Amino acid sequence: MEASEAQVINFLVAALSSCGLLILWFDTNFLIDYLKLFRLTRFTYIEEYEKELFDNPDIKFFDFVLIKEPNFLNKLLACPLCLGFWLSAFCCILATKSILLIFSCYPLTLFLYYIFKRCQKNF
Repeated sequence: MEASEAQVINFLVAALSSCGLLILWFDTNFLIDYLKLFRLTRFTYIEEYEKELFDNPDIKFFDFVLIKEPNFLNKLLACPLCLGFWLSAFCCILATKSILLIFSCYPLTLFLYYIFKRCQKNF
């Protein structure tokens, strides 16, 4: 395998990995489940969030946390575009060892994520 083919494969791996992390973060409850599993709920708003779910079943955990504590980190964690950029940057640098590829990896990550969201909406 030539170096350029390996770079393309690494680039695609970075985009798919960051897209997968976005799906995990925004479309599953894995964080809540693991915090409960390791009994770390007293450090978070999970109990309050679960009570709020009865009144507002459409609210996401990070949106709820952002309402409770509107600081920079919570804004970053609740925004798919913001978190997507940093996840893309991390995965791209890790996989390709190139900072310049971040600017093409990020749009591909968002494109893949929104294709997933569109497919999820249709089913």
